Amino acid sequence: MMTSTARRAFVTVFGAAATMALALGVAGCGGGDSKDSVVMTEPGTKPPVASPPSLEPIPASAARALASSTTADAEKTATPAPAAGKAEGWGTLKGQVVFGGNAPPEEILVPQGQAPKNPEVCAKNAPIKSEKLVVDGATKGVKNALVYLTRVDPASVNPDAKAAAAKADVFFDQKNCIFEPHVLAIMAGAKIELKSSDPVNHNINVRFRANAGFNKLLAANAQQPYSPPAAERQPTQVTCDIHNWMEGYWMVLDHPYFAVTDAKGNFEIKNVPAGPQKVVVWQEAAKYVTAASGDEVTITANDVTSQNFTIDPNKIKK
Repeated sequence: MMTSTARRAFVTVFGAAATMALALGVAGCGGGDSKDSVVMTEPGTKPPVASPPSLEPIPASAARALASSTTADAEKTATPAPAAGKAEGWGTLKGQVVFGGNAPPEEILVPQGQAPKNPEVCAKNAPIKSEKLVVDGATKGVKNALVYLTRVDPASVNPDAKAAAAKADVFFDQKNCIFEPHVLAIMAGAKIELKSSDPVNHNINVRFRANAGFNKLLAANAQQPYSPPAAERQPTQVTCDIHNWMEGYWMVLDHPYFAVTDAKGNFEIKNVPAGPQKVVVWQEAAKYVTAASGDEVTITANDVTSQNFTIDPNKIKK
């Protein structure tokens, strides 16, 4: 018989041999590199901890290249490319439309007190003068010239400019048998308040091309709204059939980039898309001061671009 000491030694040797055999067998079936391999250990002992694989150091130049590439990829992902047509900022276009010669003499349409219709109102206190070409004697600035952009990409329109044009208070009045203003510009869909400050009837006959014809009788001291739904390709003549000397012009555009020059010929258009734009200048007596398709003007973002225009006296139509 074995002594207790010998029995314990036998068990220890036999257990170690069995453990080794099982480990070799499992490794042979599953492959030594398999993550599912099982390592048998002697009871009461901790399994061996695998040493991490050794890593060769990366050269400094390769590390910098890798970091730069990773940063660039992250920036491309975080910052999407601008949408096609979207403006790269907006700027202001301002300037003056001037006459390239001596100011023409005033033309009287209806002498004071001699109106053939409603003389109790029309030309009662002053003569009615032509507004076809009004030139400021001091500055040569031309009043009532239209300045507007053409071929504006809808995606580049400034939303604040569009909202302001849509909500603008635009009035077209009949006062002392004269249209006020003589030249009106508006964005399609915006509202015009048609108004008569006179105690006599007027009618507003707008010779549209794109929009349906509009000819509306406006009673004495009446007022009503009107919204032209479509843009026009060129200024549209407006007349009063009751008082045949009354004449004006409307320009309806599909964007908010337009202005009518003041008494000194000055104009300003804000929030214009930066970059090259086609600018049209139209004046009643000369018609197109620029090319009908517009002259190119480059707008600087976040700045004021100044551009003046001169009316050639030889272009004045009698």
